[in-house]
Amino acid sequence: MNPADVRVSSFGLDVPAPVLRELDAVLAPEERDAAPRVRVARAVTRTLLGKELTIEPAALVISRRCARCGHGSHGRPTVVDADISFSLSHSSAFAVVAIGRGDVRVGVDVEAVEPRVRLDALAARVLNDDEHAAWSAIRDEGERLRTFLRAWTAREAYLKALGIGIVTRLRDVPTHVEGWSTGEIDVGDAWIAALAVDRSEFEVTHRAMAPLATSSGGTAG
Repeated sequence: MNPADVRVSSFGLDVPAPVLRELDAVLAPEERDAAPRVRVARAVTRTLLGKELTIEPAALVISRRCARCGHGSHGRPTVVDADISFSLSHSSAFAVVAIGRGDVRVGVDVEAVEPRVRLDALAARVLNDDEHAAWSAIRDEGERLRTFLRAWTAREAYLKALGIGIVTRLRDVPTHVEGWSTGEIDVGDAWIAALAVDRSEFEVTHRAMAPLATSSGGTAG
């Protein structure tokens, strides 16, 4: 991978038991206590990182130490002693992972296009004044939802790339930051996804992964 390249992969998370057992084998012991969909997302991410670094997925040491407080479980995940950046997001039965090499920082977020309870109140907390005024003028309910999710995922992707989490109101997160690029990833009609990268010149390759398969030939995804 060229240092100016970012690779994005999207994949389904609902797999049969044989596939899950094989995927569990690449996880660290502490990762196997998570819900099945989370384990699938993490195992596929490990597999993609392992291929990029030519390291066995199970041998990767992934740290989730928070850069702000030092806690070991809620920081931006990083591969220890590797010049690679990655970000994973999952919503419902779908996941997206972005990978970049070198000192690049990447963040990705995905949300299912599903009705939100009290969308008006949620939009008021996420959108700034100008965005909210434009959003309020949209009459089509489906487009209102998708417009809101585009703004939400863009902010979340940026914060994930920074590795600081939500430490301020989402409506105060800038929509444009000098030296950064944030844009939507086309992952189909059922989800909205965004990618944030801390540079203006780079190439993005998006691959929708085929259904996951076991070594015995069973498939899922």
